[in-house]
Amino acid sequence: MSPRISYLVFVMWFLVLGSLVPIGLHAQVPADLQQTMRERDRSVNQADAAVWDRLTADEFTVVLEDGRMLTKAQRLAELRQERPQASPPAQQQVQIRLYGDVAVRRFKVDDVWVLDVWNKRAQGWRVVSVQVTTAAR
Repeated sequence: MSPRISYLVFVMWFLVLGSLVPIGLHAQVPADLQQTMRERDRSVNQADAAVWDRLTADEFTVVLEDGRMLTKAQRLAELRQERPQASPPAQQQVQIRLYGDVAVRRFKVDDVWVLDVWNKRAQGWRVVSVQVTTAAR
């Protein structure tokens, strides 16, 4: 293999591998994503179905800690039956990683871990998936 071809192969591998490194490890979380996350978290706490619906992708699914998987329509129906909470639960150990137009957030609330996946779209950031898992004691 000629030195020029070897160099081009090296550059291509560097670019491919470099694109797999989470941007969030080295960059700040965009303000619009932070604001959208706060707004959606508030909508869950306040049982605000309209805001939750707007900030949730149509293909959304959630897997709850009891193992049930719900679609957007199913979770929205549940949310409409809930009552607003007095105060939002404190999120602990929050980590947000960016992978291009995808963000993954993990945090702990009380005795559960929550992992949510966000996607940047033309209309802004939308959550596409959530996984809730019981935390070890």
